[in-house]
Amino acid sequence: MNQNGIKSARASTPRRKAASRRTAALLLASATLAGGLLHGAAALAHAIIVRTSPPQGGTAPGNIGKVDVWYDAAIRDSLAALAVVTAEGARVDKRDAAIDSADGAHVSVSVNPLTPGKYTVRYRALSADGHMVSGAWEFEVTP
Repeated sequence: MNQNGIKSARASTPRRKAASRRTAALLLASATLAGGLLHGAAALAHAIIVRTSPPQGGTAPGNIGKVDVWYDAAIRDSLAALAVVTAEGARVDKRDAAIDSADGAHVSVSVNPLTPGKYTVRYRALSADGHMVSGAWEFEVTP
């Protein structure tokens, strides 16, 4: 104690070190738990597109015959969909979207012959983790 009756900082140093060690241990445990949760979440990640044909933003001939999408993992059979529409919104696919029996990550839909112009492909799939993914990409048919 100093002359005013107050404990000096040196007297409480062992307590501060112990508290600091407890705090560090809690932070390490929290970081380890968070890392484990993130790792587990990655295993249940939603399906993402890894490739399309025609390519996103690319060009294609009018006689392509079909449009394809490949996901990073197999998707569930129910609710898989691909639709190809013109810039005006007219549907030009044959409404026969199907998952490839040899590759559960590949979905295709047949298309009628396409005239020059921009087309949008709308997709929907049920990921293995049970979450629905959907979106769209565009391509252009050139003369």
